[in-house]
Amino acid sequence: MRGLEGDPRYLLLELDVRSDESARAAVADAVRELGRVDVLVNNAGVHLVAPLAEVPMEEFQQVFDTNVYGAMRLIHAVIPQMIEREQGTIVNVGSITALAPGPWAGVYSASKAALHALSDTLRLELKSFGINVMIVAPGGTKSNLGSNSTSKYVQIRDWKYYKKFEESLRARTDASQGPGSTPAEDLAKRVVALVLKKNPPAWFAYGQFSAILSLLYYAPLWFRDYFYKIVMKC
Repeated sequence: MRGLEGDPRYLLLELDVRSDESARAAVADAVRELGRVDVLVNNAGVHLVAPLAEVPMEEFQQVFDTNVYGAMRLIHAVIPQMIEREQGTIVNVGSITALAPGPWAGVYSASKAALHALSDTLRLELKSFGINVMIVAPGGTKSNLGSNSTSKYVQIRDWKYYKKFEESLRARTDASQGPGSTPAEDLAKRVVALVLKKNPPAWFAYGQFSAILSLLYYAPLWFRDYFYKIVMKC
């Protein structure tokens, strides 16, 4: 990571969350060098903007392999030493979009919804071992995830059935990167402050669109569908 090389406060390790071997090796190296892992933050993720009917299955699998299975690989790797010490915190970074999935980002929203569900179960199953599990559900946040990955996908895709929605699809790629989006540094500082508490919260939602999507979660489905039809022009 830029700016961290050579800083004795950081141990930089190579990690591919899509690889069981890489996940185990990275955690083993961290434990060997530092003695333990107190906090695991599963923040690796990839986005995908595309109509579900035209998403190739290999790309569907890539999103889940990173966003869902990648998180579980790291969790499996750190759990043994956390259980042994009866101490630790796992932070899974989901998304506020999982509360009220709209059009064009169904694969991404589904992967984050799966991560939310897994986190809820883990929180209950690991509580008796003294391990905290926290879900972070960011709203629109300035990041490389939003600014790079999705726009490239839309630009190169030759839509067969959804060509007429190209403008709406393009708008979805930039939805989280507008003027009102939350700086990543702001979100990170707030998460760190919560993680360092004696009893971290189980849920933390913060950032642009958090309020409206939380409201849509409780709204009747007909209202949610109407809202997205007007806003997203689907």
